[in-house]
Amino acid sequence: MDATNNTALLKDVLEANGEEHLYNKIVELSVHVEAEPPVIFGWQHVEEFIRAIETARTLAAGPGGEPLPAAPLGLPEVVTVQNFKEAVLDYATVPEALGRLNTTCLPCTMAQYGNVAARLAVLDLNLWIRRVLDVAMQSMPIAFVYITRAQSRTLDRVMMRRPDSLWGN
Repeated sequence: MDATNNTALLKDVLEANGEEHLYNKIVELSVHVEAEPPVIFGWQHVEEFIRAIETARTLAAGPGGEPLPAAPLGLPEVVTVQNFKEAVLDYATVPEALGRLNTTCLPCTMAQYGNVAARLAVLDLNLWIRRVLDVAMQSMPIAFVYITRAQSRTLDRVMMRRPDSLWGN
């Protein structure tokens, strides 16, 4: 990732995610990026965020603990890296979109992409998310979110950079 330019290479993101096998499929989807931009998640501090969820749950259940607000992701009682990533992508997916590609890519139309970005921005503000982040700010970001450039294997970050965002600063 080039932090100054907010870019990354598709190959590098897929390798970091352990999903190199998706390379050709995402390149194929990227041919029509102006109309159908695949949204790519470059996962970062997921394990730390899961530990923060566990800590927040424990504190809420303990003596004098304040109950957590309703969780937006529909997570099971036992959260794993895999089911957490799936829950985030399922949350971001709009109903009429194609299904996700493993835990890295959401194929979508331009209109759906706008909805995905909006859903991710709203998730940043969710009260449950904020309570979890109060426990462990070092668990951020959980992912950088990208779309592919036309005729390129370069990815551009698409979420606004904020220091307290799930999607990176």
